[in-house]
Amino acid sequence: MDQIQLTKSASTQLTEADLAKFNELMEASFEMAKKLLPFLVKRRIPLIPENYRLFYDYFLAIDTDLVRELNTALSSEDVFSVNTSRRLYKLFYHQEPDQAESILKMGERIGTISRNLEDNLGQSLNSTGHFQQILSDSVNLMKKGEVDAGEIKILLGGLLDETNSALSTQTALSNYIETTSCIIASLTAELKDKTMQANIDEMTQLYNRRYWLLRFEELTANYDSSSPLSLIIFDLDRFKSINDTWGHPVGDKVIIVCARIIRAFAGDMHLACRYGGEEFVILCSALGVEKTRELAEGVRKKVEETKITYRGQVVPVTVSAGITLYVPGESERDFIDRADKALYQAKSQGRNQVVDCLPE
Repeated sequence: MDQIQLTKSASTQLTEADLAKFNELMEASFEMAKKLLPFLVKRRIPLIPENYRLFYDYFLAIDTDLVRELNTALSSEDVFSVNTSRRLYKLFYHQEPDQAESILKMGERIGTISRNLEDNLGQSLNSTGHFQQILSDSVNLMKKGEVDAGEIKILLGGLLDETNSALSTQTALSNYIETTSCIIASLTAELKDKTMQANIDEMTQLYNRRYWLLRFEELTANYDSSSPLSLIIFDLDRFKSINDTWGHPVGDKVIIVCARIIRAFAGDMHLACRYGGEEFVILCSALGVEKTRELAEGVRKKVEETKITYRGQVVPVTVSAGITLYVPGESERDFIDRADKALYQAKSQGRNQVVDCLPE
């Protein structure tokens, strides 16, 4: 259905059976979505494109090997990991195109459907208007007595048949559009979801580095010096020691808790991202140095005060931070490096503190 060719001559192909088939497909998709999404959420299965495909086919139960492998993974793992998802996806769909290409093709498909429907509806309306105009002109001629009544009767009969045909085409196409609009809406929602998932760090649910770069470019392209941009870069102190002493699951928990604190302090006004493993950034809008420092101190203090325990023992967690201001025209790398320089100073001065490095 990548290309849809609908013209007046093809109108007879738009039968009730065609529309019924589309409705049936849509209802089946919606029913599957009602089962699939609650299933994934309840079992804390990552909401990534690979898992949508895997568990969609799992519910269809067409491939018994896939069902068996997924049942094994679900029963043997406390948390269904991303690595498991990708391993199984590669195993069963190794010939599938790259996900980015899939998203691109989906967007192209939506655009093609929309353009095709718009073009054909326009042709149908123009055709109907043309026939109605000829009909009107013929009636006027008859009233003036400029043509033979018998000729007018024949002419009107033909024109009425053509007008009815054009109106039938318009009605069929309108019905088709109504159904296809649902398909487009579904595809658009899926595309939006996949695009958003590509911008989110799975573990922390903060924006990822990819989205940080996109937003940095957007904000600095229209930079207004009256609304300064400031940057805070956070790094968990002695995180390798936490992993070595307490284990990686505890290390993951520390990252998730700290990310939650950072997201709460950033709110909706500022952009919070996971920049690297245990590194986070907040891009602050319309804050001066002092307000930025207050925000960073708030995060630092909250992390220090938050008790993260493992088997009854408190895991000591602190965070260091470096802050800076944006210089118009500078690169993302220079912006980050200056904040990173402040962070390094905070680490060298004993950690668990906020240091700034302002432009000269």
